Amino acid sequence: MRNIASHWLISGFLLLWGMAYAFLVIFTFALSTPEHWAELVSQRRIKAEYAEYISNIPVWVIAITFVAAFTRLLGAILLLLRNSWAFCVYAISLGVVMVIMFRGFVLADVASVIRPSQIILEVVFLLISLFAVYYAKKQNRGRN
Repeated sequence: MRNIASHWLISGFLLLWGMAYAFLVIFTFALSTPEHWAELVSQRRIKAEYAEYISNIPVWVIAITFVAAFTRLLGAILLLLRNSWAFCVYAISLGVVMVIMFRGFVLADVASVIRPSQIILEVVFLLISLFAVYYAKKQNRGRN
């Protein structure tokens, strides 16, 4: 019984995480306007350099960010359904996230335009992505 409860708790958390990320991606790249980013800058919630960075993200990065959001959400749904494909979907999501982070932190130096708290948050999100892959794999082993 404890395993079932922990599975639902962990899978439910990963589903909420996937939904939140999907909303963030849709809002950032499909709904927000330059005025929205200017307002965040005026409120000192983000740096002006970060707003500029966001406006210059290449289309291919935006496209794979949508892939990351979709696979993260799909992985959570499959995990809730105890479907063995959850591992593969989460592995794809992790791979895409690593490409996005490499491009952002190594090639585009996003760390120079974001706050330290945002860097910590990115590291936490990467750790959750790693955990999702690990947990989905563990669930597959438990069924074999």
